[in-house]
Amino acid sequence: MVLSHLIADVHWTPVFVMSLLSFALGYAWHQPYLFGDLWKRENFPGGMPEKINKPLVFGGTALFHFMANAGLSAIVSGEGALYGFSVGFLASLFWILPAMGGTYLFANRSLKLLAVDTGLYIFLFSVSGCILGIW
Repeated sequence: MVLSHLIADVHWTPVFVMSLLSFALGYAWHQPYLFGDLWKRENFPGGMPEKINKPLVFGGTALFHFMANAGLSAIVSGEGALYGFSVGFLASLFWILPAMGGTYLFANRSLKLLAVDTGLYIFLFSVSGCILGIW
């Protein structure tokens, strides 16, 4: 596998679109009607902090989602919906979950919070892989 070939396989428009859609999904995921109340309770037991560096949080998240979608696009573009879904799902299940799980264990964070946070990425990258696979 040659890096220049992988980069050439990235379809940039769908990567940009999926990166934007990831914000919509993240917004919905963290609303009270889904997992927002649980996420806030488990993440900030003393209440939400008053000051959050929103440009850093949202800008950093946008960059990281763009990078992840570009990598996923390099692997699945043109391979079909099922292949893209499978790669996105398996990458999330076998890389993101264990990486975050280890971090959460060392930080003594709850398994509920791990389920909410990794659940988002498993869902997001499964859907992204499906769409990037057919685009």
